[in-house]
Amino acid sequence: MSDGTLFSMETIPTEARYQGRLWVADLLDLTSSALVGWGAVRAAEQLSTPGALVLAGAVAWCVLSAVGGLTGRTPGRHFLGLKLERDGGRTPGLGTGLLRGLTAPVELLLQVVLQQRPLDARLGVHAVVIPGGARGWLRALLPQLIGVALLAGAVWSILTPTRQEMLQYLDRTLTGWHCCHGTRDVTWQCRTSMSRAVRNAKAGDAEVAGFLRAQCPVGAARLGP
Repeated sequence: MSDGTLFSMETIPTEARYQGRLWVADLLDLTSSALVGWGAVRAAEQLSTPGALVLAGAVAWCVLSAVGGLTGRTPGRHFLGLKLERDGGRTPGLGTGLLRGLTAPVELLLQVVLQQRPLDARLGVHAVVIPGGARGWLRALLPQLIGVALLAGAVWSILTPTRQEMLQYLDRTLTGWHCCHGTRDVTWQCRTSMSRAVRNAKAGDAEVAGFLRAQCPVGAARLGP
């Protein structure tokens, strides 16, 4: 034991150094893609059926995976201080990024069981810390803010009513009637539905404008002459 083998430690493989943080980053990116897809469906005034949500989320995830392959970066990885690369510091590339879009959701489960990322190893990619410390992180932040802005817009679309939901609430429910006549405390649903109705009317939606002027005094007052 004089050679120090008792206290020696094996060198941690490169691909295993940051796999815990990469797992969290992948989960954040996958969740964000699902939210962006959901928000896109609502922004397009489409019914939020399971099929539409899965398709939209898958498209958002594929786009994010492609960007992650070309640059090595995604919002989730960046905010965990990581980027993805091949040996030698090369970016994964478009093809590898898209393939990883297929394997990463499976790897989220495999890593919990195996404590390894065998599919990333097969693709030849691993996570590394963004170089340059805090300055390097800040220099690379701006492109990731585009993804954050898309996510914020998606969340707003999810929380605010669609045109159909707005009309159904204001025109066909008792609470909507009270909202239109100002006879009860203003709720979130009332506020967002009324704001949506006024925006649509001012943008030239004749049906909504006619409804506000004929049946919704509060909306008519906000709409003006």
